[in-house]
Order: sequence, then C-alpha cells, then structure tokens
Amino acid sequence: MPSKLPSILIGGITYAVIGAIAGFLAQMGGGMQFVAGALACLVAPIVGCGLAVWHYTTTHQLTIAAGQGAGLGAAAGILGGLVGWVLQQLFVAAGLLLGPAEQARRQVEAQGLSGEQAEQAVQFAETFSGPLGIVIGLVIAAVLGAIIGAIAAVIFKKGADDELVTEL
Repeated sequence: MPSKLPSILIGGITYAVIGAIAGFLAQMGGGMQFVAGALACLVAPIVGCGLAVWHYTTTHQLTIAAGQGAGLGAAAGILGGLVGWVLQQLFVAAGLLLGPAEQARRQVEAQGLSGEQAEQAVQFAETFSGPLGIVIGLVIAAVLGAIIGAIAAVIFKKGADDELVTEL
C-alpha cells in the first residue's frame, strides 16, 4: 500500500492555510466575520480533508473504502488543526493577529454588552483559546475530517467496486 503521508500533509497544510486566511478576515470585522466563519468551519475542512483523499486516490489510481477515506480525512483534519493553531500563535506573537481574548473584547465593545456579559464573553474566549479549546478543536477537526474523507472516498473512486483497495 502506498504511503498516505504526502496526501495527509497536502490536505492538512491546505486546511491550516485556509484557516489562517479566515483568522485575518475575522479581524477585519463587519461582514467579513461571516465569510471568515464559513471559511474556517466549512471550506477549510471540506477542501483540506477532501484534498487529502483526492490526492491519494488520484496519485496512486486507487479506489479506497469509505473507512480508509475517513482515516485520511481525520488525519488531515488533525494536522490542519495543529498547524493552524501554531500559525495562529506565531501571528499573534508577531503582532499580525489579535489574540482570541482581545478579539472577544473588541466584539463585546462593538456590540455594547453590559459589564457582566462582556466579562463572560472574554472569559469564554480565554477558556476556549487554551488547552481545552485546542483539544475540542482537534476532536471536531478529526470528526469533520472523517466524515468528509468518507464522502470523498466515494466521490473520488477510480474504478469499479471490484477494484476496491481494502488494505490499510
């Protein structure tokens, strides 16, 4: 069985780059936050995880089972989430992006929330930008990646069902 690593790397890096673009768009405010949310929550996982499966099946001219596609997609999702988190940390440290807590503070100010509501929103952002948020994000990325990868395996078939490669 050919190595899946190059396909996982291509899909994961693509996922992370789209997520990084979403981070910059979110900072612009206004209608761009909707676009950023769509990029981060829909486009990044679909493109990144689907690309991993497409690349693998196309490069090796294979039809894979949905379960194998799920594994490829989940791996690309996890890698994309990790690389995206590292990129975010680097961009915040370099002053190119605001940290999650500061983004929350600015959104709270723009929405005119009361003191208690504002503090809760900032605490929420701080909690979910720490280790708990990273773990939850990676679990979500893996689940979405698995679903997308399984669907992509069916979409990117390279032959008849009798040509299905079932080895891991």
